[in-house]
Amino acid sequence: MKGDTIAQMNIFFIFVVSNLLALALLPVYMNSYVNESENNNPWMAVFYILYIIGITAVILYIVKLKKINILKGIFYFAVAWTMWFALIPIFFFFSIPFPSLFSLSLAVLITIILAKYPEWYVLDISGVLMTVGISLIIGIALGPVPVILLLSLLAIYDAISVYKTKHMVSLADNVIQHNLPALFVIPTKSKYSYRKVKSVTNKSGKNRVRDAYYMGFGDVMIPGILVIVAARNFGVLSGIFTLAGALAAMTLLTAMVNTGKPQPGLPYLNGGALAGLLAYLLFLQ
Repeated sequence: MKGDTIAQMNIFFIFVVSNLLALALLPVYMNSYVNESENNNPWMAVFYILYIIGITAVILYIVKLKKINILKGIFYFAVAWTMWFALIPIFFFFSIPFPSLFSLSLAVLITIILAKYPEWYVLDISGVLMTVGISLIIGIALGPVPVILLLSLLAIYDAISVYKTKHMVSLADNVIQHNLPALFVIPTKSKYSYRKVKSVTNKSGKNRVRDAYYMGFGDVMIPGILVIVAARNFGVLSGIFTLAGALAAMTLLTAMVNTGKPQPGLPYLNGGALAGLLAYLLFLQ
């Protein structure tokens, strides 16, 4: 169907734009966040994966208790906090007075707009800003070893959480039901409204009509971290190769999504990104 094709093209567009924007802003962020002693400790990957699992467990427990206001508070605080740190380097780079204050004000404003009017395009714009900022900050802070290990662990965790425990599908349902900022939403219909959708699975099935496609912020951010690490350590061309590998994997992921069953994105995207970087190192380094 035409709407599905356009939506799938828009998924690729969001992925490419986010990563190219991150690559373009790499010198800006290096100026603000560069650390003389880049952390190449592989145990950092274990720390991050345990942190993610812990946060997910807390969120699911809050959902089980039906403390929706607390759930919303966690998500919107995370958005504001992330936006603040993601925007500061830009204000610093362009010598805007009071960069911390202005970035915080803008972060709070975006968060308020998200809370008051959580429509899909507002969500997608803020999602691009968040994923670009986080991929840059983590990509600059960590070295290749912990990042490669982190991507591998997250791919395994994502597969288990979708195929085995299925708690990631449950989490996505709750995110959509309460219009929380954690997913890119790409509609297939012009009159689609994210605020009226109550479940990510309410249109599933191979022969059912799909109103929108959903892609977690992490599906853009996590492989994007490797794109930044590659560009920083081996040159911009290696970052492009890493991105190309992720895009090739996204083609396969899209075909799997079209079966109508929930799919974990990271096993495909992280694997593709790692393959792209490996191809560069083997043939062009």
